[in-house]
Amino acid sequence: MDARGIGLGILDTLVKVLLVIVAVMLISKYASEAYTYGYNIYNQVPASKYDTRTVSVSITDSMSVGEIAELLENRGIINNSKLFWLQERFSEYHGMIAPGTYELSPSMTPDEIIGIMSASSIAESEEDSGDQ
Repeated sequence: MDARGIGLGILDTLVKVLLVIVAVMLISKYASEAYTYGYNIYNQVPASKYDTRTVSVSITDSMSVGEIAELLENRGIINNSKLFWLQERFSEYHGMIAPGTYELSPSMTPDEIIGIMSASSIAESEEDSGDQ
């Protein structure tokens, strides 16, 4: 085997090793991020445990959950709008957020916030089922 063949063999091996290292790093990064989101969906923590001030938030009928989450993040009620969107998606109140004006606090968990914003929707569905 000549020197050129040996050099190409070494280069080929180095490229393969480098690709494996990059793949492992990317998998590790995204697996860690997925675990963090999954953990935080169910281990809900308030934005600020000791900040008990209330903030008035108005939700309109045309707002999506993503827009509501961004509004809450901008007002300092939640820390992460994407995580809030996922928490609403996997909560028992999914799709029940009703338009209105709410008094919310950074000391509330996301599930408490979603529950408050869904209360009128739940009351309406209970009234409808009671009418039958």
